[in-house]
Amino acid sequence: MTTWRTFSRSLTRLSDRLALPTGFPADGRSLGLGLAAALENQRRAARPSDKEIEHFLRGSAADEDLIKV
Repeated sequence: MTTWRTFSRSLTRLSDRLALPTGFPADGRSLGLGLAAALENQRRAARPSDKEIEHFLRGSAADEDLIKV
């Protein structure tokens, strides 16, 4: 019985040492690099690119020049 008690205490101490630091998700998984990259790509796809904005602004500037003439 003493060996089982010693064994269980060693496991408890080991789990305390391996406890995750604060700031991790509640389910215990850390944010993986693949998921972080996928989320960044999703954010980039959701907002218009610089070229699209430049094209729109140049087009609207050209339209204003035509109207003034």
